[in-house]
Amino acid sequence: MFTGIVSHIGKVNSILQPNDWELLVDVINADDFKNSFNLNSIAIGASISCSGICLTLKKVHNTTLFFDVSDETRDKTNFSTWSSGTLINLEKSLKVGDELGGHFVYGHVDTTAKIKYLKKIKGSYNITFSIDSKFIKYFAPKGSITIDGVSLTVNEVDTDFFTVNIVPFTWSHTSFQNYEVGTLVNVEFDILVRYLEKLNANK
Repeated sequence: MFTGIVSHIGKVNSILQPNDWELLVDVINADDFKNSFNLNSIAIGASISCSGICLTLKKVHNTTLFFDVSDETRDKTNFSTWSSGTLINLEKSLKVGDELGGHFVYGHVDTTAKIKYLKKIKGSYNITFSIDSKFIKYFAPKGSITIDGVSLTVNEVDTDFFTVNIVPFTWSHTSFQNYEVGTLVNVEFDILVRYLEKLNANK
């Protein structure tokens, strides 16, 4: 489980296919002692959110993280668009007692969305994402949503799109800094919405 508060940016080193897919990620500013993402404290087998995808760490070499990625994950997320140099958001799993700055995020991507419009308003960015209309029921104005592993607040919702506002700090400290029209992102719905849907279905 995660909070949706990105602690580091990673850069894809390479993606190999020995069996499934092997992902190598270089941690940017890994020697920043002020940051919570300390490579020396991450155990092999730990869960790491990679742009919203929960992956299991299998190896660390210097500042490079190694993960295995299944075909299922590749097919259901934006992993298929990654290549060497792609920036991704990194977050360690939540520990009991940690501050919950965002909302509960599981790292289980529900679907993808594509950037339709991107507009800078003063220092912030207003982004409109197009999404399959069948998923709109999981969105609500002022509700929580996870985009590429980042906890955000939904601004506007329509039949086949939603908007969010990205403040300058989040823009410059996440992979959002490379966003442009057409970028495909990972989306995870708020788990509370899922439970409410299940409860209503059982009535």
